[in-house]
Amino acid sequence: MKLYWLAAGLLAAALAVAGAREYKLGYIDSEEIISEYEEAKEARDELDEEVARYRAEAESLRAEYTVSLEEYESQELTLSEEGKRAKMAEVEQRKRRYDSYVDQVYREGGKIDQKNRELIAPLVEKINEAVGKLAAAEGFALVIDASKSEIVFAEAGLDLTRLVIEELNREYTPVGPVVEDKKVHAVFPVFATNDEARQDRIDLKIRQFVYDLVRDQPRVEMTANQKVNEQLQARGIDGRQLESGDVLPVAAVLDVDHAIFGSCSKQDRRISFSLTIVDVRLNSEVKTETGDASREEDLQEQVARVVQMLLASVQKP
Repeated sequence: MKLYWLAAGLLAAALAVAGAREYKLGYIDSEEIISEYEEAKEARDELDEEVARYRAEAESLRAEYTVSLEEYESQELTLSEEGKRAKMAEVEQRKRRYDSYVDQVYREGGKIDQKNRELIAPLVEKINEAVGKLAAAEGFALVIDASKSEIVFAEAGLDLTRLVIEELNREYTPVGPVVEDKKVHAVFPVFATNDEARQDRIDLKIRQFVYDLVRDQPRVEMTANQKVNEQLQARGIDGRQLESGDVLPVAAVLDVDHAIFGSCSKQDRRISFSLTIVDVRLNSEVKTETGDASREEDLQEQVARVVQMLLASVQKP
Protein backbone atom coordinates (compact mmCIF):
# COMPACT_ATOMS: atom_id res chain seq x y z
CA MET A 1 0.00 0.00 0.00
CA LYS A 2 1.26 3.49 -0.80
CA LEU A 3 2.13 5.59 2.23
CA TYR A 4 2.74 8.96 0.61
CA TRP A 5 0.27 10.59 3.00
CA LEU A 6 2.21 9.86 6.15
CA ALA A 7 5.07 12.33 5.92
CA ALA A 8 2.83 15.38 5.74
CA GLY A 9 -0.07 13.95 7.71
CA LEU A 10 1.87 12.84 10.74
CA LEU A 11 3.94 16.01 10.77
CA ALA A 12 0.73 18.05 10.79
CA ALA A 13 -0.59 16.01 13.70
CA ALA A 14 2.63 16.61 15.60
CA LEU A 15 2.59 20.33 14.94
CA ALA A 16 -0.92 20.48 16.36
CA VAL A 17 0.63 20.12 19.80
CA ALA A 18 3.32 22.74 19.24
CA GLY A 19 1.90 24.81 22.06
CA ALA A 20 3.03 22.28 24.67
CA ARG A 21 4.66 23.61 27.84
CA GLU A 22 8.11 22.29 26.93
CA TYR A 23 9.41 21.80 23.40
CA LYS A 24 10.38 18.18 22.80
CA LEU A 25 11.16 16.30 19.63
CA GLY A 26 10.13 12.71 19.01
CA TYR A 27 9.82 10.36 16.08
CA ILE A 28 7.85 7.41 14.74
CA ASP A 29 8.52 4.83 12.03
CA SER A 30 5.40 4.84 9.84
CA GLU A 31 6.45 1.71 7.96
CA GLU A 32 6.66 -0.26 11.20
CA ILE A 33 3.30 1.15 12.31
CA ILE A 34 1.65 0.09 9.06
CA SER A 35 3.21 -3.38 9.20
CA GLU A 36 1.87 -4.01 12.73
CA TYR A 37 -1.41 -2.06 12.72
CA GLU A 38 -4.16 -4.68 12.55
CA GLU A 39 -6.60 -2.50 10.61
CA ALA A 40 -3.89 -1.73 8.05
CA LYS A 41 -3.33 -5.46 7.61
CA GLU A 42 -7.05 -5.90 6.93
CA ALA A 43 -6.99 -3.02 4.46
CA ARG A 44 -3.95 -4.49 2.73
CA ASP A 45 -5.68 -7.87 2.43
CA GLU A 46 -8.76 -6.21 0.95
CA LEU A 47 -6.64 -4.28 -1.55
CA ASP A 48 -4.75 -7.45 -2.50
CA GLU A 49 -8.08 -9.21 -3.20
CA GLU A 50 -9.23 -6.29 -5.33
CA VAL A 51 -5.95 -6.24 -7.27
CA ALA A 52 -6.23 -10.01 -7.84
CA ARG A 53 -9.70 -9.55 -9.36
CA TYR A 54 -8.46 -6.79 -11.66
CA ARG A 55 -5.47 -8.89 -12.65
CA ALA A 56 -7.68 -11.87 -13.49
CA GLU A 57 -9.94 -9.72 -15.68
CA ALA A 58 -6.93 -8.19 -17.42
CA GLU A 59 -5.50 -11.64 -18.09
CA SER A 60 -8.87 -12.74 -19.53
CA LEU A 61 -9.01 -9.76 -21.91
CA ARG A 62 -5.39 -10.28 -22.91
CA ALA A 63 -6.10 -13.95 -23.63
CA GLU A 64 -9.07 -12.99 -25.85
CA TYR A 65 -6.86 -10.58 -27.78
CA THR A 66 -4.05 -13.15 -28.12
CA VAL A 67 -6.43 -15.85 -29.39
CA SER A 68 -7.96 -13.44 -31.87
CA LEU A 69 -4.54 -12.40 -33.17
CA GLU A 70 -3.38 -16.00 -33.51
CA GLU A 71 -6.56 -16.88 -35.43
CA TYR A 72 -5.95 -14.01 -37.83
CA GLU A 73 -2.34 -15.02 -38.39
CA SER A 74 -3.27 -18.67 -39.00
CA GLN A 75 -6.10 -17.77 -41.43
CA GLU A 76 -4.49 -14.82 -43.16
CA LEU A 77 -3.47 -16.74 -46.30
CA THR A 78 -6.94 -18.23 -46.78
CA LEU A 79 -9.04 -15.17 -46.05
CA SER A 80 -10.35 -12.80 -48.66
CA GLU A 81 -9.43 -9.14 -48.44
CA GLU A 82 -12.81 -8.42 -46.89
CA GLY A 83 -12.37 -11.33 -44.47
CA LYS A 84 -8.94 -10.03 -43.48
CA ARG A 85 -10.32 -6.58 -42.79
CA ALA A 86 -13.13 -7.99 -40.68
CA LYS A 87 -10.80 -10.26 -38.72
CA MET A 88 -8.22 -7.49 -38.20
CA ALA A 89 -10.99 -5.16 -36.99
CA GLU A 90 -11.90 -7.81 -34.40
CA VAL A 91 -8.25 -8.12 -33.32
CA GLU A 92 -7.89 -4.36 -32.98
CA GLN A 93 -11.15 -4.09 -31.04
CA ARG A 94 -10.01 -6.72 -28.54
CA LYS A 95 -6.61 -4.98 -28.26
CA ARG A 96 -8.31 -1.64 -27.55
CA ARG A 97 -10.53 -3.26 -24.89
CA TYR A 98 -7.48 -4.76 -23.20
CA ASP A 99 -5.42 -1.54 -23.36
CA SER A 100 -8.33 0.56 -22.12
CA TYR A 101 -8.96 -1.77 -19.18
CA VAL A 102 -5.29 -1.79 -18.16
CA ASP A 103 -5.20 2.00 -18.35
CA GLN A 104 -8.38 2.37 -16.25
CA VAL A 105 -7.08 0.00 -13.59
CA TYR A 106 -3.33 0.59 -13.33
CA ARG A 107 -2.70 4.21 -14.27
CA GLU A 108 -2.17 6.89 -11.63
CA GLY A 109 -5.61 7.80 -10.38
CA GLY A 110 -6.99 4.54 -11.75
CA LYS A 111 -9.19 2.00 -10.00
CA ILE A 112 -6.38 0.50 -7.88
CA ASP A 113 -5.16 3.93 -6.86
CA GLN A 114 -8.73 4.97 -6.00
CA LYS A 115 -9.28 1.84 -3.92
CA ASN A 116 -5.99 2.40 -2.14
CA ARG A 117 -7.01 5.95 -1.25
CA GLU A 118 -10.42 4.76 -0.09
CA LEU A 119 -8.83 2.25 2.28
CA ILE A 120 -6.08 4.61 3.42
CA ALA A 121 -8.30 7.55 4.36
CA PRO A 122 -9.69 6.15 7.65
CA LEU A 123 -6.25 4.80 8.59
CA VAL A 124 -4.67 8.22 8.11
CA GLU A 125 -7.19 9.77 10.45
CA LYS A 126 -6.72 7.12 13.14
CA ILE A 127 -2.92 7.18 12.98
CA ASN A 128 -2.86 10.97 13.08
CA GLU A 129 -5.17 10.94 16.10
CA ALA A 130 -3.00 8.36 17.88
CA VAL A 131 0.19 10.33 17.20
CA GLY A 132 -1.39 13.59 18.31
CA LYS A 133 -2.83 12.01 21.47
CA LEU A 134 0.45 10.40 22.50
CA ALA A 135 2.52 13.45 21.58
CA ALA A 136 0.32 15.61 23.80
CA ALA A 137 0.39 13.08 26.65
CA GLU A 138 4.16 12.67 26.46
CA GLY A 139 4.87 16.40 26.04
CA PHE A 140 6.22 16.28 22.47
CA ALA A 141 5.78 19.41 20.36
CA LEU A 142 7.10 17.82 17.17
CA VAL A 143 7.05 14.25 15.87
CA ILE A 144 8.86 13.32 12.66
CA ASP A 145 8.64 10.19 10.54
CA ALA A 146 11.94 8.28 10.70
CA SER A 147 11.05 6.27 7.59
CA LYS A 148 10.99 9.51 5.58
CA SER A 149 13.92 11.27 7.26
CA GLU A 150 17.36 9.88 8.06
CA ILE A 151 17.94 9.94 11.83
CA VAL A 152 21.60 9.55 12.72
CA PHE A 153 21.15 9.47 16.49
CA ALA A 154 18.28 9.70 18.97
CA GLU A 155 18.29 9.40 22.72
CA ALA A 156 16.26 6.66 24.36
CA GLY A 157 12.66 7.59 25.06
CA LEU A 158 12.08 9.64 21.89
CA ASP A 159 10.68 6.80 19.75
CA LEU A 160 6.87 6.80 19.92
CA THR A 161 6.43 4.02 17.35
CA ARG A 162 5.64 1.21 19.77
CA LEU A 163 3.27 3.40 21.80
CA VAL A 164 1.39 4.38 18.63
CA ILE A 165 1.06 0.74 17.57
CA GLU A 166 -0.22 -0.27 21.00
CA GLU A 167 -2.74 2.59 21.01
CA LEU A 168 -4.02 1.71 17.53
CA ASN A 169 -4.34 -2.01 18.27
CA ARG A 170 -6.20 -1.62 21.58
CA GLU A 171 -9.54 -2.30 19.86
CA TYR A 172 -8.15 -5.60 18.57
CA THR A 173 -7.24 -6.90 22.03
CA PRO A 174 -9.07 -10.22 22.51
CA VAL A 175 -12.09 -9.96 24.79
CA GLY A 176 -12.62 -12.82 27.20
CA PRO A 177 -11.34 -14.38 30.40
CA VAL A 178 -7.92 -13.11 31.34
CA VAL A 179 -5.58 -15.89 32.34
CA GLU A 180 -2.99 -13.58 33.83
CA ASP A 181 -2.89 -9.81 34.14
CA LYS A 182 -0.23 -7.89 32.32
CA LYS A 183 2.58 -6.51 34.43
CA VAL A 184 3.54 -2.90 33.93
CA HIS A 185 7.28 -2.22 33.78
CA ALA A 186 9.32 0.97 33.76
CA VAL A 187 12.99 1.37 32.91
CA PHE A 188 14.72 4.15 34.82
CA PRO A 189 17.93 5.84 33.68
CA VAL A 190 21.19 3.94 33.84
CA PHE A 191 23.80 6.20 35.44
CA ALA A 192 27.20 6.53 33.74
CA THR A 193 29.79 6.62 36.52
CA ASN A 194 32.70 7.88 34.41
CA ASP A 195 33.33 10.26 31.52
CA GLU A 196 34.16 7.56 28.99
CA ALA A 197 30.79 5.87 29.50
CA ARG A 198 28.98 9.21 29.22
CA GLN A 199 30.85 10.27 26.09
CA ASP A 200 30.06 6.96 24.36
CA ARG A 201 26.45 7.13 25.63
CA ILE A 202 26.71 3.67 27.14
CA ASP A 203 24.08 4.61 29.74
CA LEU A 204 21.50 5.47 27.06
CA LYS A 205 22.29 2.36 25.04
CA ILE A 206 21.88 0.04 28.01
CA ARG A 207 18.60 1.67 28.97
CA GLN A 208 17.25 1.23 25.45
CA PHE A 209 18.42 -2.40 25.34
CA VAL A 210 16.64 -3.08 28.62
CA TYR A 211 13.47 -1.33 27.45
CA ASP A 212 13.33 -3.29 24.20
CA LEU A 213 14.07 -6.61 25.90
CA VAL A 214 11.41 -6.18 28.58
CA ARG A 215 8.87 -4.85 26.06
CA ASP A 216 9.20 -8.00 23.97
CA GLN A 217 8.26 -10.27 26.87
CA PRO A 218 4.74 -11.77 26.97
CA ARG A 219 2.08 -10.12 29.14
CA VAL A 220 4.12 -6.96 29.62
CA GLU A 221 3.07 -3.34 29.29
CA MET A 222 5.70 -0.61 29.23
CA THR A 223 5.66 2.87 30.71
CA ALA A 224 7.24 5.34 28.30
CA ASN A 225 10.75 6.47 29.25
CA GLN A 226 9.66 10.08 28.80
CA LYS A 227 7.08 9.71 31.57
CA VAL A 228 9.78 8.34 33.87
CA ASN A 229 12.11 11.21 32.98
CA GLU A 230 9.43 13.81 33.68
CA GLN A 231 8.73 12.39 37.14
CA LEU A 232 12.43 12.38 37.98
CA GLN A 233 12.80 15.95 36.76
CA ALA A 234 9.81 17.06 38.81
CA ARG A 235 11.51 15.68 41.93
CA GLY A 236 14.91 17.11 41.00
CA ILE A 237 16.61 13.72 41.03
CA ASP A 238 17.32 13.33 37.32
CA GLY A 239 20.95 13.17 36.22
CA ARG A 240 22.27 11.44 39.32
CA GLN A 241 22.77 7.86 40.40
CA LEU A 242 19.52 6.40 41.68
CA GLU A 243 18.89 4.04 44.54
CA SER A 244 15.87 1.92 45.38
CA GLY A 245 14.65 4.63 47.73
CA ASP A 246 14.53 7.05 44.79
CA VAL A 247 12.97 4.65 42.32
CA LEU A 248 10.18 3.08 44.40
CA PRO A 249 8.14 6.25 45.13
CA VAL A 250 8.44 7.46 41.54
CA ALA A 251 7.43 4.03 40.20
CA ALA A 252 4.46 4.03 42.57
CA VAL A 253 3.26 7.34 41.15
CA LEU A 254 3.61 5.88 37.66
CA ASP A 255 1.53 2.89 38.83
CA VAL A 256 3.94 0.23 37.59
CA ASP A 257 4.54 -3.24 38.97
CA HIS A 258 8.28 -3.47 38.43
CA ALA A 259 11.07 -1.02 37.68
CA ILE A 260 14.66 -1.52 36.57
CA PHE A 261 17.52 0.91 37.09
CA GLY A 262 21.30 0.70 37.22
CA SER A 263 24.72 2.12 36.54
CA CYS A 264 27.56 1.56 34.09
CA SER A 265 31.20 2.41 33.43
CA LYS A 266 33.69 2.01 30.61
CA GLN A 267 37.44 1.46 30.82
CA ASP A 268 39.17 1.26 27.44
CA ARG A 269 36.88 -1.17 25.59
CA ARG A 270 35.48 -3.04 28.60
CA ILE A 271 32.02 -2.07 29.78
CA SER A 272 30.76 -2.97 33.25
CA PHE A 273 27.19 -2.47 34.42
CA SER A 274 24.81 -3.27 37.22
CA LEU A 275 21.02 -3.54 36.99
CA THR A 276 18.48 -3.76 39.79
CA ILE A 277 14.80 -4.69 39.67
CA VAL A 278 12.29 -3.58 42.31
CA ASP A 279 8.79 -4.80 43.11
CA VAL A 280 6.74 -1.64 43.44
CA ARG A 281 3.66 -3.32 44.93
CA LEU A 282 5.79 -4.84 47.68
CA ASN A 283 7.88 -1.66 47.97
CA SER A 284 11.08 -3.71 47.93
CA GLU A 285 14.25 -4.37 46.00
CA VAL A 286 14.19 -7.85 44.49
CA LYS A 287 17.48 -8.53 42.76
CA THR A 288 20.69 -6.91 41.48
CA GLU A 289 22.82 -8.44 38.75
CA THR A 290 26.07 -7.30 37.18
CA GLY A 291 27.43 -7.78 33.71
CA ASP A 292 30.57 -7.18 31.66
CA ALA A 293 31.19 -6.81 27.97
CA SER A 294 34.74 -6.96 26.67
CA ARG A 295 33.70 -4.71 23.78
CA GLU A 296 30.64 -2.66 22.86
CA GLU A 297 29.58 -5.13 20.18
CA ASP A 298 28.89 -7.70 22.93
CA LEU A 299 26.97 -5.31 25.18
CA GLN A 300 23.44 -6.13 24.02
CA GLU A 301 24.00 -9.85 24.54
CA GLN A 302 25.28 -9.30 28.08
CA VAL A 303 22.42 -6.96 28.92
CA ALA A 304 19.96 -9.56 27.64
CA ARG A 305 21.49 -12.17 29.93
CA VAL A 306 21.15 -9.94 32.99
CA VAL A 307 17.62 -8.82 32.10
CA GLN A 308 16.45 -12.41 31.81
CA MET A 309 17.75 -13.14 35.32
CA LEU A 310 16.03 -10.06 36.70
CA LEU A 311 12.70 -10.89 35.08
CA ALA A 312 12.91 -14.49 36.28
CA SER A 313 13.26 -13.21 39.85
CA VAL A 314 9.86 -11.49 39.75
CA GLN A 315 7.92 -14.12 37.85
CA LYS A 316 5.40 -16.22 39.70
CA PRO A 317 6.63 -19.78 40.34
